[in-house]
Amino acid sequence: MRPGEISEKTGIDSKEVSKLIKELKTEEKIYSPKRCFYEIKK
Repeated sequence: MRPGEISEKTGIDSKEVSKLIKELKTEEKIYSPKRCFYEIKK
């Protein structure tokens, strides 16, 4: 999903979503298969 899609579905501000995505990437819980798209690591 893209950050904007996550923001729309959750109602969380897009800047906050981007901040959370950065944290999840650091914790290696998600990855980016292509630019601006994110998936949960399995």
